[in-house]
Amino acid sequence: MLLLYVVLLSGPLAFAQKTVTYPVPEGMTLSEDFTAVINGSKADVECIGPGGMENLNVINFSCEGPQNITITAKETINSFSIQPKSAAVRGEANGKDLTFKIDGPKKLYIQINGKPYIAVFANPLETDAPKANAKGVDYYGPGTHEVGRITLHDNQIIYLAGGAVVTANINGTAKNVHIFGRGSLNGNLSVTGCENLKIEGIFMRSTRGWTNTITNSINTVYDNVKVFSHTGTWGLDGINPVSSKGFVINDCFIRTRDDCIAIKANGNPDNFDLSCKDIVISNNLLIGWDHADGVTLGFELNGGDVKNILVKNCDILKARGSGRTGGHSAFSIICDGASNVSDINFEDIRVESEIEYKNLEIILTEAERYGNGKMGTLKDIHIKNVSWENASKPFTIVGHPTRFVENVTFTNCYVGGKLMTGLDCADFQIEYARGIEFVPGGKVETERWPKVENNGRVPGQRRAQGTPAQAQGR
Repeated sequence: MLLLYVVLLSGPLAFAQKTVTYPVPEGMTLSEDFTAVINGSKADVECIGPGGMENLNVINFSCEGPQNITITAKETINSFSIQPKSAAVRGEANGKDLTFKIDGPKKLYIQINGKPYIAVFANPLETDAPKANAKGVDYYGPGTHEVGRITLHDNQIIYLAGGAVVTANINGTAKNVHIFGRGSLNGNLSVTGCENLKIEGIFMRSTRGWTNTITNSINTVYDNVKVFSHTGTWGLDGINPVSSKGFVINDCFIRTRDDCIAIKANGNPDNFDLSCKDIVISNNLLIGWDHADGVTLGFELNGGDVKNILVKNCDILKARGSGRTGGHSAFSIICDGASNVSDINFEDIRVESEIEYKNLEIILTEAERYGNGKMGTLKDIHIKNVSWENASKPFTIVGHPTRFVENVTFTNCYVGGKLMTGLDCADFQIEYARGIEFVPGGKVETERWPKVENNGRVPGQRRAQGTPAQAQGR
């Protein structure tokens, strides 16, 4: 671990500029394509994945204050992109070097010359890192650790230091568990019946199954967790709250082959309440790599209430892949079972252009695609301050002849930079749905999508405007 500490002065004001880098341990793979320097100090670039474009190059460090970053490629840089576009990070390409500045902790997704992507994880500085010999702490220091399995117990503290790579699957039932640090976990977390579980700061890499499955649990928090699943095709979800109550997913980076975040209501109703509710998904960077939505409720909504769910201030960079409803979407609700789904809120979401099939899905099925034939209900969906960049992709809202989707409201939403004022503003595919309403919000800034040209310059931002109009529905 390398700590660089600088105090910068500007007139009467002074602020700290700190950078903490973590070496990639022996046995892991350094990138062949890129090197990096942060505030004048070398930072290792790890390469993870099965090869080719599915690889992910990772720069993982902690910081405070401004960070000047240079990424050096093997060849002259002819093209690059820095996402999310809403971050408005401007880069300059000069020969083989791409330089840019961030003002503090941030997550970025960068591509140079069409090579495999680079993930920049600029974490906040750690304030509660334990000592290696701290009592009551399962401490994993820098280096590789082949553990195999970790079974949780009450009041457990697991710490993965920066530069640590722990190969293990985590399971069990426990209360008051804290898993945190700046290290990496190669494996999956699958728990049932937990209470007060917090996962914070770590980088999770998975090649099989749902990476995080939290079933019938209360008060779960994922904060600043990074998830990367690769190699397989189906079932490689990122974080799945299953029949859980009180769940927060905040400030996470998730790039997965299957759905990034998938909310489920599933299991044996004789064993526990299948309801899934009181969930907040906020401030996340989501990349649905292969057969994936950014956020989905479903398919497995097989009983109980699914309600009081808020998805807010997220960037969805990619969604692709076919499926049992005609293709994945940026975010969706697929009620394919007996759950009663209501009071679902999507707010302040920015969907970029790499959407293969659909911008949005809200579907109530006959409950026979994964379900057992017992149909649920789907109503009261509120979509507010959402921008979809790709105007060519459809919006699907479909119910069943015997049970309609009800009450879907679009407030101050944009597609292709234009305010949505009615069904004629986009390709809406609607069947067996009623109460679809559009509430324009008037003049707002909607397009913070700076284009990066091949020479590294970024043109000025554009501002799109809308005018109030009568709400419509059918």
